Amino acid sequence: MAEEILLSVSDGRVRVALVDAGQLISVDAAPASTRSDDASQFINRIYIGTVERVVPRLQAAFIDIGEDRAGFLGAREARVLLPDAPRDAAIEDCVMDGDTVLVQITRPPVGDKGSQVTADITLPGRGVVIAPCRQRISISRAIEDQETRTRLESTMREILDGEHGVDVNVEGMDGPAGWVVRTAAADMGLEDLKRDMDQIAKKWASLIAVAQNAEPPALLYSDLGPVERALRDHVQQDTKKIIVEGEAAFRLAQGYCREHMPDVVSQLEQSEDGEFLFDRYDIEAQISEALQPRVALPSGGWIMIETTEAMTTVDVNSGPDMSNALAVNLEAIPLIARQIQLRGIGGLVAIDFIDMRDADENARIEAALAAAFAGDKQGVRLGVLSDFGVLEMTRRRPAQTLAMALGKAAR
Repeated sequence: MAEEILLSVSDGRVRVALVDAGQLISVDAAPASTRSDDASQFINRIYIGTVERVVPRLQAAFIDIGEDRAGFLGAREARVLLPDAPRDAAIEDCVMDGDTVLVQITRPPVGDKGSQVTADITLPGRGVVIAPCRQRISISRAIEDQETRTRLESTMREILDGEHGVDVNVEGMDGPAGWVVRTAAADMGLEDLKRDMDQIAKKWASLIAVAQNAEPPALLYSDLGPVERALRDHVQQDTKKIIVEGEAAFRLAQGYCREHMPDVVSQLEQSEDGEFLFDRYDIEAQISEALQPRVALPSGGWIMIETTEAMTTVDVNSGPDMSNALAVNLEAIPLIARQIQLRGIGGLVAIDFIDMRDADENARIEAALAAAFAGDKQGVRLGVLSDFGVLEMTRRRPAQTLAMALGKAAR
């Protein structure tokens, strides 16, 4: 979780840095204008499209969404279109050539590949997300306190039952739409949740009304601008300060907070005149480090991170101190976790630790790694150390890597 959020506006781009105790946790960038064709602007767009062709060999369908390249809809992302679909339902059972479908972009186009899309549409607010293809209330796993989870679910059900004067029930694909409670809702009360749900339900109803009269392919929804999106998606209960660079961006942030998150207005600050906000905490140097394969450890060792199309490898090196493999491995773990999250690494990751012979030491490494990734929102599955000192893990791929977000190639 980030204690501070830095919103820097320069050179026509908005850059968002999440910082905890001076350490960069995450950084994102987007054009200041939402009309840009920058790939990041595609994320979360909702289209009404037409199935161009179903390809059983790929277990995917290509969807004409009106952009330069067709969207790629995998079988897993299409199964919500088939009520009570089994987990292994084939793509040809979900869609047919010529079908009209609502899809949402989950990953922007890259190179000659079109966007990845899903039929499991969601529309986010600050504290809740409406999920018309689902029929349940889900609470973010990051909210671990059971009392808080119970309170939130109870409050959501009361609001959906109409006990508090608003009608937020929305018809989904096969019954009432579902809702997902985000981490930011942990400190939200009844009125905040009710307002958030009401706004999102009305937005969804409006979107469906437009879809009914639209001629596919057509764009139905684009996400908020980068300043508002940063506030909606990144402000959490432990956020202490939001610092915004530039008068125009600061006023935009104030307006959004006053309307949608009034409890956050007091945490907004405008940076000093002439200050380049990313000079605080030397953010540029931390970004530069995260674009390099080698990252130094305080003890003199280092880690090497290399990504191919198939996987990412992380190699832990002791440097001149070869006397205590366990100490160097433990020192490397927080850095490994931070760099994987900061770089936006997903898929299969193999971590090659310095070889140790003691089973208890191996167990300490596995436990430390689990603790380091405990708060990762992307979802991580960890294996165990092999006889060769290698631990394999998987991490759900984020929409963009750091290099993609910054428009740079990792060196």
